Amino acid sequence: MIAAALLLAYAAALAVLGPRLLERARWASAAPRLAIATWFALAASFVLAAVLAGVVIVIPLEVHDSGAGGRLVWHCLRELREHYGTVGGVALALTAGLLVCAVPARLAASLMSAWWETGRERARLRRSLAGYPLDPAHGAVVVPGERPAAYCLPGRGGLVVLTSGAVAVLDDAQLRAVVAHERAHLTGGHHRIAGIARALGSGFGVLPLFSRLSERVAHLVELAADDTAARAAGRRVLAGSLLNVAAAQAPGPALAASGGDTVARIERLLDAPQRPGPAGVGSILGGNLAAVAAPLLVVVTPIATAVGFVCCQV
Repeated sequence: MIAAALLLAYAAALAVLGPRLLERARWASAAPRLAIATWFALAASFVLAAVLAGVVIVIPLEVHDSGAGGRLVWHCLRELREHYGTVGGVALALTAGLLVCAVPARLAASLMSAWWETGRERARLRRSLAGYPLDPAHGAVVVPGERPAAYCLPGRGGLVVLTSGAVAVLDDAQLRAVVAHERAHLTGGHHRIAGIARALGSGFGVLPLFSRLSERVAHLVELAADDTAARAAGRRVLAGSLLNVAAAQAPGPALAASGGDTVARIERLLDAPQRPGPAGVGSILGGNLAAVAAPLLVVVTPIATAVGFVCCQV
């Protein structure tokens, strides 16, 4: 039970303090891919801690019944009732069941729902673009629209879309920068990353870690695409193009060049923040690994004790 309490306390600390620490980290905007990995590492660590807390609740540390190998669940429930009384045992069993079953089920349902809804919206959007051919001069589909906008859709090699307003307002260098930004989304799989973050936010949004995850990851994938486009077109050119498309919104599930906090993105492009060095990157990656491994390390002893005893009884 001590292990379960430690895991739940750890999960609660992650859910509340994790987003505060990450949002204050100065290196996050300079290394957006590393920051994305860190957000997901904390989310994975939380889910692991919650599920494993339920596991160790129902795995008794001392197994007295020689038949436990065949009736482990029933035996665990009996052990809980004997140790904590009928009410306490039932309450703990229900808590364990929720943690072990409800958390993964909620996660799976959120991911499936997001996948279904996003796929349907993308198919609808592609159908609406079917009548517009690819413009080889820009490497994108140009659609009518007074407001300057650029966005992309994944699937079938990916599709970059520009409005006629963007073509009219942006010069050639800025158009290349915007298209490079959208291509970076497609090659980097940013739609999948942002989709998983939205699904986690939808499933566990009552917790600060997950309520902030979707918004922060959506901003970070824009920074990652900015870095790729800036290497091809220049930071100032990309910053200038963002000024012209800042007010545009992407339709449905598409990722737009104007996504995230555009003002912060422009300031970042002009300031060119310093990325962490090799030692800093190693420390952050080591912290991510430690966060994911921590729940597993907490439960090694109780699970190994219970499983080892059961195996000896078979």
